[in-house]
Amino acid sequence: MDFKGKVVIITGASSGIGAATAKYLAELGASLVLTGRNIENLQKVGQECEAAGKGKPLLVVADVCSEDDNVRVVGETVKKFGKLDVLVNNAGKGVMGSIETTSLSQWAKKGNPLKEPVH
Repeated sequence: MDFKGKVVIITGASSGIGAATAKYLAELGASLVLTGRNIENLQKVGQECEAAGKGKPLLVVADVCSEDDNVRVVGETVKKFGKLDVLVNNAGKGVMGSIETTSLSQWAKKGNPLKEPVH
């Protein structure tokens, strides 16, 4: 697979599956935009991606549950790279509690990271 010339936003890139995906796509030559809420972790993943790939990723601290943050991420991506080819919508949010004690509004918040980037 060749991602050279492709611009990829990865949400939730500061840890776990998002971080692993970022490193893999860096190895495949993608230009990366890494988003997450933890700047220290984003910087660490960004350094690892830079070492594995050909360029320095754009790091954007953002919460995918915020429409303003989503607009800003896309705007910064297009400003730097001139386009966007791929969105890896990886960010997630956990709700702690059993099904009996979790309210519908808590479940709705859990789903927002999957819905919000669609705006």
